[in-house]
Amino acid sequence: MKWKKILLLVSNFSTTGYDFYDSAFPPLALEYIAAYVEDLVDVMILDSKAANLNLLQVKKKIEKFKPDLVGLSVPVTSAIDIVLNHAKIAKLYGATTVIGGWHPTLAVEQTLSSPWIDILVKGEGEFTFRELIEKGSPENVDGLSYKKDGNIIHNPDRPFMSNLNELKMPSRHLVKKYNYKIFNMNCDAIETSRGCPQACKFCSTNVVYGRTWRARPIESVIKELEIVSKNKKITDVFFVDDNILVNMRRVGRLCIEIIKGKRTGRIRNNLRFFFQGRLDSMARRPRIIKLMAEAGFWLVLVGIEATDDKRLKAINKGCKMDQIEAGIKILHKNGIIVMGNVILGVNINDTLDDIFTCINITGGLTLDLPSFTLLTPFPSTGFYEEMKKNGLLLTEEYSQFNWLNAVIKTNNFTPEVLRMLLFLAFYAVGFYAGNLRNKITLFRRTVGSRGYLYVLHPARIYRSVAAYLKWKKIVLKNLDGIKMRKIRQMRSGNLKQMEGIKSELIKLMK
Repeated sequence: MKWKKILLLVSNFSTTGYDFYDSAFPPLALEYIAAYVEDLVDVMILDSKAANLNLLQVKKKIEKFKPDLVGLSVPVTSAIDIVLNHAKIAKLYGATTVIGGWHPTLAVEQTLSSPWIDILVKGEGEFTFRELIEKGSPENVDGLSYKKDGNIIHNPDRPFMSNLNELKMPSRHLVKKYNYKIFNMNCDAIETSRGCPQACKFCSTNVVYGRTWRARPIESVIKELEIVSKNKKITDVFFVDDNILVNMRRVGRLCIEIIKGKRTGRIRNNLRFFFQGRLDSMARRPRIIKLMAEAGFWLVLVGIEATDDKRLKAINKGCKMDQIEAGIKILHKNGIIVMGNVILGVNINDTLDDIFTCINITGGLTLDLPSFTLLTPFPSTGFYEEMKKNGLLLTEEYSQFNWLNAVIKTNNFTPEVLRMLLFLAFYAVGFYAGNLRNKITLFRRTVGSRGYLYVLHPARIYRSVAAYLKWKKIVLKNLDGIKMRKIRQMRSGNLKQMEGIKSELIKLMK
């Protein structure tokens, strides 16, 4: 073997926003990669995010392990700079550097233009990475792009796995020393399917997977949950599927098997789950949502994206507002907490009244955790091509692509005004978890789902309050310069009572 010691490195990137966005997620992708080469080489996963290591500490870890090859994943586009900094350290110690993930897949040429990257894995990496290690060279390995004699060579793409039953179990033992907390919960992650058949213009999933969707067998998922369940410090499992609800009958069967597993003791009864899903799918199958609640699903992350049918159609969301509202109602009926996000800037012709109306509608949707982001046209997405063509994309400095930085302008708003509107939106919904009434409802709903001992745990209360105060401080800091009496108008919910804040924004637009 050319490479005998492999280090798979999670970079310690930082993202501003709700604490959820900056959580250290279990590095499932690297756990899968490790599972495919452990029988060939010595593998170590270094999670500098979970361990909160700085560059010097990472350097010392690399120096101690002395890897022949360092594999790096880009978990979010804005992490690219810190990932490249880690690649630079690896190169200084003589290691071959291999990078993968969605961003490198969508921006191959730019990523490989870095002098610190040797090889790039496109798309699914398990079989590609194994073949690379076996051959000791990227030549003729499908799914790779690499540099040779100053030129970038693109090998043919590797077809997706036709059968996810082939997937090995991720190598969780390589990260067992790390603690992963999401929403102040000890978490693990599981992936039961890959891809999404939808064609949302803002989303990268349909670009990476070509609007395909493949699912693992239910038996395999249950087997993995049984493995996770043995780790008693884990309280929650995040189903990271981009669209687990494509086949609702399958979801129903999965829930039935989870319930059976809990009744027979194969899965801990107190193991809970949260997931990502589409509200229109949930609105169509309320019985399945009831089953999900019975199985232990208690929180869902949903994309509202836009708040009227016209804009939903324009972004190819594939649903309507009445379905979104019905989905939220069904989830609440079953005690499931809803975190929902709305994108500001999806219509380049929006006026201040349009944005304020969107914010007001969001506040009235009864979301437990309402959230906002700015339209961020990630590479190769429909919005990327559209914004670039119209001269509205202001930068391709991808470290700025974090959903909260304005990297575009619209026909009516400068990037400064867009960013101001974003933080005004958060102010309008009470910074975090909505207004006081919403917070009380969320408290009661969480108690109903998890119980008083969970909600009133001192450490959880402390972290939750700290996260709220931190985010409140960030929001107010970004609204500095506007008089508070005008900012307060955002909570009126009435356009006529927002004239003062509108006049402030109009000044900024001149």
